[in-house]
Amino acid sequence: MAKKILTVEDAPNIRKLIVYNLKRAGYEVIEAEDGKAAVRVLQQFVPDLIILDIRMPEMDGFALLELMRKYPKAAAIPVIMLTALSTAADLDRALQLGVVDYLVKPLDPTLLLAKVESVLSRETLSTVNATPAAVGEWRGPNRRQFVRGSIHGVSMAPLPGGTGVNIGEGGLSWLTKTPPANGEIVTIDAPVFFNAVGIADGPLRVRVVFLHNLHDGYFRVGSTFIGLPENARNAVRRYVLERQNRFVAGG
Repeated sequence: MAKKILTVEDAPNIRKLIVYNLKRAGYEVIEAEDGKAAVRVLQQFVPDLIILDIRMPEMDGFALLELMRKYPKAAAIPVIMLTALSTAADLDRALQLGVVDYLVKPLDPTLLLAKVESVLSRETLSTVNATPAAVGEWRGPNRRQFVRGSIHGVSMAPLPGGTGVNIGEGGLSWLTKTPPANGEIVTIDAPVFFNAVGIADGPLRVRVVFLHNLHDGYFRVGSTFIGLPENARNAVRRYVLERQNRFVAGG
């Protein structure tokens, strides 16, 4: 069954572009021209994902997110923010309101589809106990995205701390004795790691999607990138492809 996506965008040309690319990729798409129209849609059914503009004349995206947080079913819907706003304050506010990722306009259809696929393919984490620090085990088929390239002898210091870094185009994982919580947004500001990958600027943000209890007090933390800047995305892609090519060549 096709996944249902609600796109909330007041600019007809942008909304048409989003709908065209999503339908072409096999998704079922419902349109809303602003936040109030989105509320009416959400009163009828629950989509699998929302692509949300922020600047809209009738109930902007922030107001819609705040309203959704009051209702459990609506609050559980993953949201990708699509906006011309790019200040740190705006992005922080969106993330605090539960946005799982964001895209800054102008729209890149290829990147949009990649983020949609990434969000919809994440599997639910199973917990091994009911405590607040419960450790999840990744059950989905996309765990391979975190182990495409291993970086030996590189630390994640000073932030978030850890070693044994594995990196893929979708995210990264590392070993640590002080793991963050599932779902936590982590800021990465680790110059040694950046230099190894070829990332020119930091910091970067990731969302924790799995924790795996290993041995001797260590945990493997898995994460997905959030709003990865274009230069960093290109650096990560080059790094991963180089290591894939070496593997294929037997190097």
